[in-house]
Amino acid sequence: MTEADRGSPFLVVTSPAPSDVEGSEEEVAVPVVQVMAGAAVARPSGLLRVAAALGPDLGLTLAFLVALATLVGLFGASFVWAKGPILVAGGILVLLIVVAFVRSAPALARGAPEAWPAFRAAARRILRDWAPFTIIMWAFESMETYTGVIRQTGIDAALYRMDLLLFGVEPTVWVGRFSHPLLTDWMSLTYGLYFILPMIVASALSLRGRRHDLRELSTAVILQMGIGFVLFLLFPAGPPRFYPPLVNGGFSPAHLHSLTGLYEVQQSAFDTVDPLRIRSAFPSLHCSIAVLTLFYSWRFGGALSPRRPRLYFWICLPLVVSLWLSTIYLRHHWVPDIAAGLLLGLASSMLAPRLRRAWPRPLSPVASPADRHEESPFAGQGTRPA
Repeated sequence: MTEADRGSPFLVVTSPAPSDVEGSEEEVAVPVVQVMAGAAVARPSGLLRVAAALGPDLGLTLAFLVALATLVGLFGASFVWAKGPILVAGGILVLLIVVAFVRSAPALARGAPEAWPAFRAAARRILRDWAPFTIIMWAFESMETYTGVIRQTGIDAALYRMDLLLFGVEPTVWVGRFSHPLLTDWMSLTYGLYFILPMIVASALSLRGRRHDLRELSTAVILQMGIGFVLFLLFPAGPPRFYPPLVNGGFSPAHLHSLTGLYEVQQSAFDTVDPLRIRSAFPSLHCSIAVLTLFYSWRFGGALSPRRPRLYFWICLPLVVSLWLSTIYLRHHWVPDIAAGLLLGLASSMLAPRLRRAWPRPLSPVASPADRHEESPFAGQGTRPA
């Protein structure tokens, strides 16, 4: 077996790779109707065929776009283009295409007739796998601007009362006694890693050719965004740092400061939003995506380190715990926001594998090893037959 073959998950469909646990390729093989020799196979309906062709990640992404189009029609256009998650997902997509081109470069330089078709095929596979990430982040960031427009009565006061009832003091105020510029830097760093950490797993899955695992992770992210957006609409809330009773004399110190300036740069981006228009604190999607990071770094960590498949999980664990704490320290969330985010992260991480198994898949004969290898985004690039 060549090194390229080892990078493709489609050669090991009968037994799990050592780095995987439940939910790997062979467990989620599509339920195919087993037909006796000569028996006819019932063709699925047109809607099922469309769903099978799209897959759960792209299907849910299209549903998001329909929702965004509806909001634009009702309330006017409000698009966001340059937010961090959009740039991260789009940047990884472009970088992976560059990697595919570099891997094709020797064959292209030799003028191999199959080089350009192989590169174009690899680019198409990367676009298919990463377009949902990029589109969903753009759609979500744009839809978020409508959360304070649809329902203008927020639940901030109720969340504040819940904090006081649970702790006897507002946690974002109490934690101010521990503020320090270095601690503020650390909390700002971990808070900003919320989308980068799971994208590292996603990138490794893409490079390994584990496209179905990648699409499951993508589906989990999309589920979180979709459910989270509905909750934003039902329970609009702003962060504690915008709550007037706390802004006007509640916080001590009144403003946090960092040693390196990271917090100030990060906060200047956050505080350019209109607090009356964007009401997206409940639930905390930073906390929910952090749960997803732990879930998938445990399940798919072998894509990053085959010999130590749990290594990335243990690296992420202290960063994720710090991220959860940072939502209070940096005054971004109420405690009920965090609890709801943790529950949302658990729910979507458990729903995505089940949706992956239940989603209709195209009926096709079992692929040969060579055919399955071609499913890898980088299949056929810079490899030679064994």
